[in-house]
Amino acid sequence: MSIHLHREMENLNRAALEMCAHVEQNVRDAARAFLGRDWELARKVIDADRHVDRMEMDLAENCLKTLALYQPVASDLRFIFSLSKISGILERIGDLAENLARKGKSLSQLEPVVVPKELTDMADQARAMLKDSIDSFVDRDAIKARDVIKADGAVNAGKRLVRKAGEEAILEKPAFCSQWLIVISASRNVERMADMAANIATEVVYSVEGKMIRHGFDCE
Repeated sequence: MSIHLHREMENLNRAALEMCAHVEQNVRDAARAFLGRDWELARKVIDADRHVDRMEMDLAENCLKTLALYQPVASDLRFIFSLSKISGILERIGDLAENLARKGKSLSQLEPVVVPKELTDMADQARAMLKDSIDSFVDRDAIKARDVIKADGAVNAGKRLVRKAGEEAILEKPAFCSQWLIVISASRNVERMADMAANIATEVVYSVEGKMIRHGFDCE
């Protein structure tokens, strides 16, 4: 690896870590805002998403420039290719955090309902998956990345439980239908965050091992 390529890859890595930190904070704040009916915190998350969008654009452009200028091969090529995809995944997680925060704003203006514990558990699991996927990227740890992918099933199961609880609550008290529809929709946002964390982990496996994971199978 040339010294110039090495320097550019270090710059890309730093930019990616900065973006990861921002997105992780937005996800944490969005969950707190929704579950705590915190209007001000929700607005902070919504405002912060523009910065994540800009970071994604800059990182994607710099990945393309590095590919064009230095034509890396083997593991360096996989790293930059995966990083360009991860930046897009992080941006989508940021959008999901913004959506969750907006739902928190809407919910805070309605009469309170008791949010199912399963949604709180889902939020905790999704945040843990995101953190672990980022850690696996930083540490180049394909084993941890695979553990993140395996964890996605528990979040999917949680979403089904939240939907069931919401449907039962609507039948019991139709006057609270608006609140429960927001809660059910929020569970879909959280479930998608977990999916995106698993997608990051998939890119880490590819970057480290050169294996593509599709539909639960490892492909050479």
